[in-house]
Amino acid sequence: MQMIFMQILTRLFAFDKAEQYRMPVLFLADGIIAQMMEPVEMPEMVEYKVDPEKKPWAATGWKPGDDPAKRAVINSLFINTEDLTVHNDHLQAIYAEARKNEQMWEEYKLEDAEYIITAFGTVSRIARSAVDELREMGIKAGLFRPITVWPFPYEHLKAAADREGVKALLDVEANEGQMLEDVKLAVNGAKHVDFFGHCGSLMPTTEEIKAKILEMKEGK
Repeated sequence: MQMIFMQILTRLFAFDKAEQYRMPVLFLADGIIAQMMEPVEMPEMVEYKVDPEKKPWAATGWKPGDDPAKRAVINSLFINTEDLTVHNDHLQAIYAEARKNEQMWEEYKLEDAEYIITAFGTVSRIARSAVDELREMGIKAGLFRPITVWPFPYEHLKAAADREGVKALLDVEANEGQMLEDVKLAVNGAKHVDFFGHCGSLMPTTEEIKAKILEMKEGK
């Protein structure tokens, strides 16, 4: 039941952002999500009401006899190139606003980290445990977790990687590195970026992550 609540919360957040920016919003999940249970704190219930005057694009229903001017027609096809240019400029402005306002991330033990692990989703929880165990071994590791993979928090990851003492980054994923390119773009060559990942629903383990960090520490 708890996990169902979490999925509901995620979907409500995605719905809010899709409605706010009028763009598709995707939320990422994996098979482990369906196998987990944990307590969650539910936010206050929000009652959604559509005001056609404020949102003339909303499809609120139309029947013969209604004023045709009030009919919601959503169109993205513009034959005239000038109109199409204006429309695309409008869309680009929306994307820019989302990139500016909707970046979400979490930093864990990065203040003095020498090795930064980047991970998202379920893998980030495993990476967090690996950070704690590496710390117990005397290795200063930290975690940078993008909560939104788009817009990706490039500037914030760069700021973390540029900190004095950071030697390298390790991107850990449950795939072949779909986020690796973003990590490398953020770091922009300032620090070495390595990768470790699995496919086929096989999750990286804390032991594997620790072993990879030790290899990097030894220069392998």
